[in-house]
Amino acid sequence: SYALVVLSHPMNLQSFTACMNIRVPQMQDLTVLSYSTSHDNELMITLGSEVGLWIGDEFVNLPFQRQSNDWINYCFTWASHNGGAELWVNGLVGQERYIRAGYTISAGGKFILGKDQDGYLGISANDAFVGYMTDVNVWDYVLTAAEIKEQMLCDNGKVKGNVLSWGITQLSLYGGVQLQAEQVCH
Repeated sequence: SYALVVLSHPMNLQSFTACMNIRVPQMQDLTVLSYSTSHDNELMITLGSEVGLWIGDEFVNLPFQRQSNDWINYCFTWASHNGGAELWVNGLVGQERYIRAGYTISAGGKFILGKDQDGYLGISANDAFVGYMTDVNVWDYVLTAAEIKEQMLCDNGKVKGNVLSWGITQLSLYGGVQLQAEQVCH
C-alpha cells in the first residue's frame, strides 16, 4: 500500500523542508516518503529504531527518542550549501547532522508516500509504513524556525508546501490506502 504523488513542481532541489503529522501504533522501521531516480534513495525519510534521512544514496541518522503513540509533528530540513540536516519534533529542533554538501536532488523521479523504492518505482515490501499520516508538505527551501513551529497549529491558514501540498497535490492510491478527513490537533 502506498500513495504515488503527482508532482506539479520539479524536484531539482538544493534544499528542502518536509513536514508531516504521524501516528503509528508501535515503532518499527517505517518508510514515510521516498523519491527515486537512478538512485534508489535520492530522497527518503524513515522512522523507527533510527530516524533516517537518505539523500543521493547516503544515509544520516537524526537522533530522536519517541515517547508516545500520539500524533507527532516531524519536520526535516536539508541545505546543500553545507549539507546541514535537522529534525524538528513537535517544534523542537535536534542536533544538526551533515550529509551530501554540494549535492542536488535531481528531477525526473517518482515520489511516493508509505514505501521504500528499489529503483525507479520498484516497490519494496520492506519498511512499509503502517499507521496514519496527514499534513505532508514539502518545500524547495528551508523554512524558518517560526514557520516550522507554525506547522503544528490547528488552523487552515498555515503555509502549504510548494513541492507537495497536502490536500492540493494529487495522490494516486494503491493497495488499500485511504484518505480520511481527520483534523489533527496537538
